[in-house]
Amino acid sequence: MSIVFTHCSIDRTIQNLSQSEIQVLRTFKNLDNAHKLQISGLNEPGQKLWLCLTFISKETKNPLVYEEISLYHTSSDGEYEQKNPNDESTARLNGTIKTDNKGRIFVQTILPGDYGSSADNRHIHTTVQNAQPVAYDIHFKQYTGQMGKNFINQSDQHFLANLKQTEDETLITFLTLEVKNYQKTETFSSHNN
Repeated sequence: MSIVFTHCSIDRTIQNLSQSEIQVLRTFKNLDNAHKLQISGLNEPGQKLWLCLTFISKETKNPLVYEEISLYHTSSDGEYEQKNPNDESTARLNGTIKTDNKGRIFVQTILPGDYGSSADNRHIHTTVQNAQPVAYDIHFKQYTGQMGKNFINQSDQHFLANLKQTEDETLITFLTLEVKNYQKTETFSSHNN
């Protein structure tokens, strides 16, 4: 029986960043402030998490340039604590930002907690204004069970992020999200970037 348990258990190993990943992280940290978002306050309980995200069109593979992205998730206790009880997107931990000219954003927050009565279902909700559908979720490999991984593998709206860590144990993930049916409604010239 222990062989089955070991086989089904989640590998929670989180590797340190490689030298090349440290360079990529530096690039994201150096984005203009317009493309950086701090979702949680510095005193928010939980493990620090930095998301280095790139948004591209699933069909064309082109970056989503100056696109509005919203993110929200639970506290480390798995609570959304939303302002509107019927709308999870009003969660206490939320924010909106625009991508840069390469489709990138840098997000500082905390690792979400497990939601509801399920274990190993930590995720961050992401919405892309000009995509169809607008909703995409980021799950974490080290905190996702096999059933969750099977579901994610069969979905093109859910992404599995591999967590790495810095020397001070800040969690980092680098992820490209392929967004479906993207149609930009604004003109490029309307942006000051």
